[in-house]
Amino acid sequence: MEEPENGIHPANLIPMVDLVRDLAVDPTTAPGPDNPFRQVLINTHSPGVVQLVSPEDLLFAETAVHRLEDGSTARALRLRPLHDTWRVAEGRRDYVTKADILPYLTTPPGAQTTLS
Repeated sequence: MEEPENGIHPANLIPMVDLVRDLAVDPTTAPGPDNPFRQVLINTHSPGVVQLVSPEDLLFAETAVHRLEDGSTARALRLRPLHDTWRVAEGRRDYVTKADILPYLTTPPGAQTTLS
């Protein structure tokens, strides 16, 4: 789903995130007729959505350049998990930290309208 929060009032972000989460399989229960095996991928730049989704469910997309066997290069999408989640296998180093996603968790510098 491409940026499902577009066109939704900010007060409705929680129900929207809950709805999208309910579309996917419940990973705490065995798949079956009442829990069909489905995954849902959404693309977002919304700080509100990032803050409402469980850290285990977040993957951060970036393009990476890979060298091919013939010496040429190709760009590929790389999905990186958040550190300290089940997605980071032992020895894996291509994760992101909370410091890396700080812009999605704080008010940006120069914000002209804030609650304080």
